[in-house]
Amino acid sequence: DIESTGRTPGKYSMIALGAAVVGDTKKTFYRELKPINNNFSLEALKIGSLGLKCLEDLKKEDPIYDPESKEFQPKKVLELLDEMGQSPYQVMHEFRLWIGQVARDQRPVMAAAPIAFDGMYVHWYFDNFLEGDQDPFGHGGDDINSWLRGATNDPDHNLTKLGLRKNKPKTHNALEDAMQQAEEFEFILGMDAFNRSKAKKLSR
Repeated sequence: DIESTGRTPGKYSMIALGAAVVGDTKKTFYRELKPINNNFSLEALKIGSLGLKCLEDLKKEDPIYDPESKEFQPKKVLELLDEMGQSPYQVMHEFRLWIGQVARDQRPVMAAAPIAFDGMYVHWYFDNFLEGDQDPFGHGGDDINSWLRGATNDPDHNLTKLGLRKNKPKTHNALEDAMQQAEEFEFILGMDAFNRSKAKKLSR
């Protein structure tokens, strides 16, 4: 899961990156990043700031750091991230190493909801901040909502209807959201495996 300052990478910045292994959510990765420029969409930055760890204490003391306050000042958040966040070069290098450690001899596959947004940022940052072709995910990824629609044969289904979020509201912290999506994807993969097994028995 990622949080950003806007809709597309390059024009806007990824400000938080979180990941968890499907099937073992104790294995996690989380970083907050320095912005690559000062561009932002107010709505995107408000959402992206909700779960930033660097703002946890500050927004309790000063409403200019609180995205839910009328006094919220997005430029102050960007300044703080520029001071406290890690460089994109460092983050993507560390993320690549972490992926190698948890994947071991298996091919890593990125899964997200939606993959079109999160995957776009991750691929762009790998491509622009690491030399050569060092994106461990290649150029693809799996969309978790699409898997759910396939498993249920319902084109209108989505993760919010799955019923696993009742006691776990979306926090917009990239790590917490990634862990939640990993748990949901594990559940969906179980549904899909059950459906395949059932179909195989019926075809005999």
